[in-house]
Amino acid sequence: MNKTVWLSILLLTLHLQSFAGKTDSIANSVFSLIYHEELEAAEQELNIQKNNLDEFYYLLLNLDLHWWKYRTDRTKQNTKKLEILLKQQDETLVENNEQKIHLLLLKSYQLRYEKRKLNLIGLLTTRAEMRSLINEIIPGNISGSADEQKLLEVYIIMFEYIEDVNFLSSQINSEQRLEKLVRMEEFAADNNEMLNTISRFFLARMYQKIENQPVTGLKHFKILTTKYPGNSTFLEYQKECEKKI
Repeated sequence: MNKTVWLSILLLTLHLQSFAGKTDSIANSVFSLIYHEELEAAEQELNIQKNNLDEFYYLLLNLDLHWWKYRTDRTKQNTKKLEILLKQQDETLVENNEQKIHLLLLKSYQLRYEKRKLNLIGLLTTRAEMRSLINEIIPGNISGSADEQKLLEVYIIMFEYIEDVNFLSSQINSEQRLEKLVRMEEFAADNNEMLNTISRFFLARMYQKIENQPVTGLKHFKILTTKYPGNSTFLEYQKECEKKI
C-alpha cells in the first residue's frame, strides 16, 4: 500500500474521530438540558441540532426527552406525543444490526411506559421482544462512537439485571448479577455525561429498591441532585432513600 493511500486512510480516520467527538458533545449538551428538566429548551436544541447528530443519538435523546416530559407532567398531550413516537418508531423497517439496536432503544422506553400503565400483556410482550433483539444484535457492530457502544451496553445491562431479579429469583445474589452492578459502577465513573448519569440513576434505584443498600443508593442520589438540582425525580427518590436509613 503506497503512502498516498495510507495518508488518505489516516485523514479519514481523524475526520471520523473528530465527527464522533463533536456528536458526543452535542448529545451531552441536549441531555444536560433534559436532566435539568429544562425540557422545552432541550426540545428546541434537539430540533436545531438534529442534522448534527447521528441516528443513534437523535433517537435516544428524542425518546428520553418525551419520556421525561411524560413522567414529570402526565398531561394528555405529553402522553399522546410519547405514544405516537413509540408507535412511529416501532413501525420502522428493521433489517440490519443498526436498525435492531435502534429498535432495542425504543423497546426499552416502551417497557417503561407499559409498566407505568400497569399493562401486563404489553409488558410481557415487550420483554420478549427485547430478549429476542438482544440475542440477535452483534454488540461490536455499531458505526457510532465508543461512547455510543457503551450506552448500548448500559441499556442491555439494565434490562438483563431486571430480568434476573424478576424472573430468576434464585439468581438475586448471583455473581453474574453482581458483575452487572460492578460494570455499571465503571460507567458511572466515566467522563461522558449521558453515560455516567444514566448508569448512576440506575445504580441508585437498584441499591435502594433491590439490593437493600440505601446508604450506597443515597450516595449516588446525592451526586445526581448536586449535579441536577432542578430534577424533581432525583430529589423525590433521594428523600425516599433517606427514609430507609
